[in-house]
This record gives sequence, C-alpha cells and structure tokens, in this order.
Amino acid sequence: MFEIVVPAWATTISGVRNQRNQTQQSLNEVNGEIDDIQSQRDEANSELETMSGQLVDILTSIEILEEEIELKQKEINIAQKDLTEAQAVEAEQYEGMKKRIQFMYEQGNMVYMQALLGAASYSDMVNKAEYVEGIYNYDRQLLAEYVQNRETIENLKISLEQEKSQMLTSEYELEQERESLKLLVAIQRRTVEDFDAQLENARKKASAYKTQLQQQTARIKKLEEQERKKKEEEEKKKEEEVQGTDTDGDGTTSIDVNTGETEGDDVEAEEEDDDSEGASSFGQEICDYACQFVGNPYVFGGTSLTDGADCSGFTQSVFAHFGISIPRDSYSQRSCGVGVAYEDAQPGDIICYAGHVALYLGNGQIVHASTEQTGITYGYATYRTILAVRRVI
Repeated sequence: MFEIVVPAWATTISGVRNQRNQTQQSLNEVNGEIDDIQSQRDEANSELETMSGQLVDILTSIEILEEEIELKQKEINIAQKDLTEAQAVEAEQYEGMKKRIQFMYEQGNMVYMQALLGAASYSDMVNKAEYVEGIYNYDRQLLAEYVQNRETIENLKISLEQEKSQMLTSEYELEQERESLKLLVAIQRRTVEDFDAQLENARKKASAYKTQLQQQTARIKKLEEQERKKKEEEEKKKEEEVQGTDTDGDGTTSIDVNTGETEGDDVEAEEEDDDSEGASSFGQEICDYACQFVGNPYVFGGTSLTDGADCSGFTQSVFAHFGISIPRDSYSQRSCGVGVAYEDAQPGDIICYAGHVALYLGNGQIVHASTEQTGITYGYATYRTILAVRRVI
C-alpha cells in the first residue's frame, strides 16, 4: 500500500511549475520502482523488463487519452447545445423580421400616413411621428441583431468542427496505443504469471501522479493566460504614454516604442538578449525550417514533410535535415536526448504528450502534425497534459 501526499496549490506560475516538476519527478520514480520490481522478478530477461516498463507507460498514456476524449466529448455536447439554441433564436428573429417587412411592403406608407393625418393636434402628430420613427429604428435594430446572431452561429460551427477533429485524432491515437498494449500484455502474462498484481499497484501510483500533472498543467495554462492579459494591458498603457511624450527636442526623456524603456538604460538588457539568442540560435533555425511545412498534410505512418507525416515522423524528419537522429515513434522520442523542465523549454525542444509529440517554438507555442483535418499546424503547448520535454540539440 502507498500514500500520495497532495501539496497545497501554489499561487504563482513558478510555484505551480515547481510543484509540477516535483510531481513529474515522483512519477519518474514510480516508473523506476516498477522497473526495479520487474528486474527482481526476472533478471535473466532484460528485454522482457524493458517491455514491462513500456507497458506501464502506455497504460498511463491510454488513461490520459481516454480522459481527454471524455472531456472533449463533454465540450462538444455543450457546444452543440449552444448551437441549437442559437439556431432557434435565429429562426425566430428571421421569421419576425420577414413578417414586419412583408407588412410594410403590403401596406406601403399608408398606415403611417393615416396615423399622421388623423392626429387631433400638432403635439399629437409629433407623438405619432416619433412612434413611426421608433418602429423604423426597431426594424433596424432587429436586423443588426440578426446579423450578429448569424456570426455567433458561424463561430460556434467552426469551434465545434475543431473540437470534433481533435477528438477523432485522439481516438485514433488511442487505438494505436491499445494495439501495442495488447501485444505487450500477451508477452508479459505468458512470462510472469503474477505480474498483473504488481502492475495494478504501480498503475494506481502512476494514475495519482498523472492526475496531479493534469491539474498542475491546467493551472499553469490559466496563470499564463492571466499573465499574458496583464502584459497586454501594460503594453497598451505604455503605448498610450509614448503617444503623449514630447518628441520636439525640448529636453524631455524619449522612450523606445518597442521596449517602453528610456534610452541609455537598456544596454544591459540588450546584452542579455544577445546571449540568449546566441544560445538558442540553432534551435530557432530548426523551428524556422519546421514552420515552412505548416499546411502540409497529416498522414499516419508518414515521414514526408511535403507529402504527409504523423507527429513523430514530422519531428524525426525535421531533425534529420540537420543531421540529428531521433527515434521513429512518439513513445521512444519521450526518452531521447535530455529531459528538461517545461519552464526551461527552448525553441527546438520536443514536447511529449500521451501518444503525441510536437516541436516547441517558444512563448508557449508549438508546431506539430496534428490531425488529418488540420495537417501540420501551430498550437499551444499546454493544450494537453505535458508528460515530458526532451532536448536533443
């Protein structure tokens, strides 16, 4: 029996990232314990031990994919409900507008004219004229609401299609993982009769840590979004201050529009930026090369950057262009190179998910062979639970 201690939630991005690193380290230790158990059970068969370790990781990947698919289906159901309601509102508005326009065309302006001519006094006529103008303004407002509602429906349709595309791709990846799992389970059960009992205990540990990883990844994503919005507000404020700065040479301090800093005070910052750019220039070169193929097709089992590749085939072919050899499948790529923390990820690193890999571009962005519907495309690194970050350059 074992006990998992869940730490209190941190309130900063760095704090949550540190917690996530600790959880990832615990999960790695659990996997290491599993490997040790397997070695003790059958030291004479090293190949079988390797398969046992892979089996545990694949089981964890399948659990993650199943939960992500279930969550995606719930989101699709909500979007479908919203879409149905929007269509109902659209139909109601459209029918009401048709009836009003039809009445106006059939009656012409006679109804309005009779109302004005039948006024008992000048003030009565003014009131009726305002009433007529109110009807006209209402018609215009109704039409504007109809157009806006149509745009909302179109956006819902696009969002729904994207959600379906992601879910179908996850289902497809899950089936591939299951096929590999069945083969490994068959080999394991023929060799080690009591392996299932030991594996179940290890899976419970791995599942508990995996749940923490998902929660911490989601919290990092939320905090990063809050930080991004805060920075946008600060940049907007700086731009407004720049517009009000004197540029007539009367002795006032000028501000660099791009950085928001006073001239002469940013020398050290520029030097640090130069050092950072030099350290990651090769990774950026790899990213620039990979981005040339955005829009090309996704093909399961493919390795062609032009004719089609799957997620691991895409990353393998990109690195091969620079003479760097990495494994073919996504599971093996999860252990290639050197592991780094997500907050230390640099352009050119491999972001590993359950049954999927992507190339990190920096600033929370990735490029990857995503789905048959979207092909090779851009995305956000935290759109799914991150299992590992590997550096091979």
